[in-house]
Amino acid sequence: MNSRNIFLIIIGCLITTFFSCEEKELLVNANDVSYIIFEKDMMTDTTTTSFTFYEEGEDAKIDLEVQIYGKLRDIDTKFTVVVDEKGTTLPKEYYVLPSECMIEAGKLKGTITVTLKNYPDLKTSTKLLAIKINESGDIRPGTYRYSKAIISVTDRLFKPDWWSVNDRGNETRFENTIEKYYLGTYSEEKYKMFLEELIKDDVVFNGKDMQVMRKYALRLKNTLKELKAAGTPALDENGNEITVVVAG
Repeated sequence: MNSRNIFLIIIGCLITTFFSCEEKELLVNANDVSYIIFEKDMMTDTTTTSFTFYEEGEDAKIDLEVQIYGKLRDIDTKFTVVVDEKGTTLPKEYYVLPSECMIEAGKLKGTITVTLKNYPDLKTSTKLLAIKINESGDIRPGTYRYSKAIISVTDRLFKPDWWSVNDRGNETRFENTIEKYYLGTYSEEKYKMFLEELIKDDVVFNGKDMQVMRKYALRLKNTLKELKAAGTPALDENGNEITVVVAG
């Protein structure tokens, strides 16, 4: 193969690589534009919010993490967010967006706080709020999958992420740590009872501390034993007896 053919092959590879990156919307760092992205992949990771966990009349304050890349600044990076109407079913009066957002000078990450308000229809429905970075001047949204944040809002109890994630299995086998070793199969009534055990000590489980999970799963197990011994076993929403699998 002569040098001319080798050169053409190299050029062809470079062109293919460039368009491949364009198709995947991979953005390279630039010195003239600051790209802002949300921390979560909007295609796979929704921020779930339930007013079940708030006092009556209390607003929900939701923090959304953002990151900056491309042009970095020695002053605060100020920007705004807007609602993506196509992806939003939550009425305007149900939420308040910050008037201005900011990533502090010298930092690569920041936080946006969205305020959500409870309304009676959320008792029987779940609505979506989609937020995107507002393009302005030399500030633009970054990679597509991280260019928006999706928040689901309800006043119903829902299965938490830590009881839903496939954290011990693989692409062909689902296995969840909480289900397998602590609480067993999810039911709404079981989850309510677990939350009641946490509330007794004013504890919030973050999905990560397995010592907390084990402690309160055991407490729930003891509560279930006491109810059964008294002749009033706890039943789930389908009429099945509630049990947990934690050892001890």
